[in-house]
Amino acid sequence: MNTAVGIFLLIYGAVILFYLAIAWYNSLGYESIGSAVTDKDTGARVTVIIPARNEINNIKSCLCSLVKQKYNNYSILVVDGDSTDGTRDFLEAFSTNNKQVSWVAEEPLPDGWVGKSFACWQGAQQADGEWLYFVDADTEHAPTMISATQQYIRHHNLDFLSLMTGQKMSGFWENVILPNVFLWFGTRFPIRKVNDPQSSEARATGQFIAIRKDVYNATSGHHAIRDKVVEDFAFAGLVKDAGYKIRVAGGNQLVTTRMYRTFAQIWEGFSKNIFFAGGQSLFGTVQACLYIFLTQIFPFVVPLYLVWNRQAGLALTILALFPAVLAIIVRVQLNILLKLRHIYIITIPLGGIITCGIHLNSARMYFSGKGMKWKGRIYAKH
Repeated sequence: MNTAVGIFLLIYGAVILFYLAIAWYNSLGYESIGSAVTDKDTGARVTVIIPARNEINNIKSCLCSLVKQKYNNYSILVVDGDSTDGTRDFLEAFSTNNKQVSWVAEEPLPDGWVGKSFACWQGAQQADGEWLYFVDADTEHAPTMISATQQYIRHHNLDFLSLMTGQKMSGFWENVILPNVFLWFGTRFPIRKVNDPQSSEARATGQFIAIRKDVYNATSGHHAIRDKVVEDFAFAGLVKDAGYKIRVAGGNQLVTTRMYRTFAQIWEGFSKNIFFAGGQSLFGTVQACLYIFLTQIFPFVVPLYLVWNRQAGLALTILALFPAVLAIIVRVQLNILLKLRHIYIITIPLGGIITCGIHLNSARMYFSGKGMKWKGRIYAKH
């Protein structure tokens, strides 16, 4: 019995190492942009475009950070997506007192468009910048964000830059679920290949995307991806396929994001797009749940089972603990990167179970034919 269990644990440990190898390989090429600026060049004209729909809890912090930029040649444009929570009233008052900020009301959403992409498209048509910075309303920005990214763009001669932002997590469910989701996304985000012009792989994070306006116009920008729920991946693919130079970089020193505040927001927010991010297939959903089960749930179940039955010797117990130790090490590294609290390591299995549930719910929504729901809007299969 113990021999069979030992062989199983060795095979299982090899599987865990395989998944870790994938995550390590995907992280190759990751480069973080610092907040220090050495280039004295003022840089190109930048228009920061913020799509906002019912963002009263976030928009003030976002705009207050953006108006403090140590960069002279920029403007801020907010496109309000028919908000009903007071966002419009706030924008009217804020723009009156801050002349670099303007806002427009989103036109009626045309058929076949995803709301965020339509807001970004409408903003781009009115922008006066040589560079367009599309940022989410739930982001906050360091004072050197624009100058540091412009310096980085010039240094690497880029046409398109997306930042992996720092994550701000204050609530219980954010700390339980989001790290598990991020670890899964790490298996879907081969940074080295994304940053390699010779590779067809293209990814971006929609929380921050900067693109040259002439490139945006040449590729038709959001109009070309108007029906894509995972618009950031599609946007990056559109630009790279057209032969332009794209890059993903670490931006946790420049931009922080608080994606969701409640369990319901997390569940609905990821359910709307995680099926598409996983390859838009049932196989992708099964693969994701298997990965989560093997790396975030099962490593903690096995040693508890052996201890509970009191049948394992010391060697077998140590072997059983190996996958759990690996899972904890990976989580600690993620915590350090994202500045998360280590106490939530004990919730890894719970977060894994919920993340599996999100994957299954996203697939259910897709195959039900009812479309994906987000902020009161229903989007069809795309």
